[in-house]
Amino acid sequence: MMMAFSLSALAQEKIPVTESDYSNNTVEMADRMRADGKIYVLVGVIGIIFVGIAVYLVSTDRKISKIEKSISPNH
Repeated sequence: MMMAFSLSALAQEKIPVTESDYSNNTVEMADRMRADGKIYVLVGVIGIIFVGIAVYLVSTDRKISKIEKSISPNH
């Protein structure tokens, strides 16, 4: 009984969706960052992180392949 009461007490008020919500296709943060020129810094940092992870994975795969070849009795 207490659990049922606590669930209804924590329920949030439902906010209706209006037509202006559907037509809102602007993201203020992205527009502001693009206007300040910071969006390019963000894209650059994400690119550097992605390239770093890719290089790490390729180098790890090469090391593992080399170890597998040295362990395998067929090669």
